[in-house]
Order: sequence, then C-alpha cells, then structure tokens
Amino acid sequence: MIGDARLDIVPDDPALRLRPAGPVDEPFIRHLFEEVRAGQFAATGLSGPIVGQIIAQQFRSQAAGYAAQFPDAISLIVTQDGTAIGRLLLHCASERWHIVDIALLPLDCGRGTGTKILDALEASARQRGVGALTLTVLSGNPAAHRFYLRHGFAESGQAGAAHIAMRKDLA
Repeated sequence: MIGDARLDIVPDDPALRLRPAGPVDEPFIRHLFEEVRAGQFAATGLSGPIVGQIIAQQFRSQAAGYAAQFPDAISLIVTQDGTAIGRLLLHCASERWHIVDIALLPLDCGRGTGTKILDALEASARQRGVGALTLTVLSGNPAAHRFYLRHGFAESGQAGAAHIAMRKDLA
C-alpha cells in the first residue's frame, strides 16, 4: 500500500508476478538469502556448518537493518508460474522509490527476469508521477553494477564504504 492506494507492479510476462509477502513467505525469504550468499562463500574453504552460521547471522542482521532503516518498505515476492523465485523490497516515497533489495534465486538469474521487474517497476513509478528510482549496489558486485548501468541508472555517489548509490531520473 502507498497511502490508500494499492501498489501494482505488473511485468509484461504473464507468467511473472509480484505479490505482497506475508509471514508464510519467511522461510522462502531466508532460503533465497542463503542461496544468494552461498556462492559468495564457495571459495573460502569454510565448512558447511560454519558457513551456515555466518549466513544465518547475516540474514538476521540484514533483516533488522532493513526494518530499522525502512520500516515502511513493501516486500513483494516474485513468482514465475506461481513458484516463488525472488523478492523485491521497495521503499516508496512520493518523490522517489528506493529499491532496498532485489534478489532472485541463482538458477533464475540471467533469463531477463530482473529486466522485466525493473521495467514494470519503472512503469508503475511513472504512472504514479514518481520522479526517480534509487538504489545502492555493493561495490564488490560488478555484475549488478553493470546491470543497473545498462538499465539507465547512474552513479550518484558513495553510500558508505562498501556501496555505490545509483539513481534513475524518471521525470
């Protein structure tokens, strides 16, 4: 919800949908986080249980940080043919929408899904008269950085020591 209006982000692909996340989605959101992070630890040589503990701690820290920084954020589950494949966490203000987090299961990356989500998000924001989309990207994630540059985002400064702030003006 944004004020009294319902937020609809509808990708052009009829098999792809975004729906509000609920308590029943918590196990999926945790699984998504684990799948995305697991690849980052693959080359460390750490044992499975240690990696599992680190990832669980990171998940709790991220969730608490997002809740504190963006208490009104909207959490949406990305589904493909009814199966959950990702999440979009979005903070909507009247002048700009901030993409707090967007994540897809690794097996669903590289298939155009992220592009379809961004296109639908941009269309919905434009329809509502939102002036910009913003986000931060991890400095050590060049693939994500290139993805956002390809989609019209520009660097707008540093966001702490490890993140780059990016912005796409819509007006």
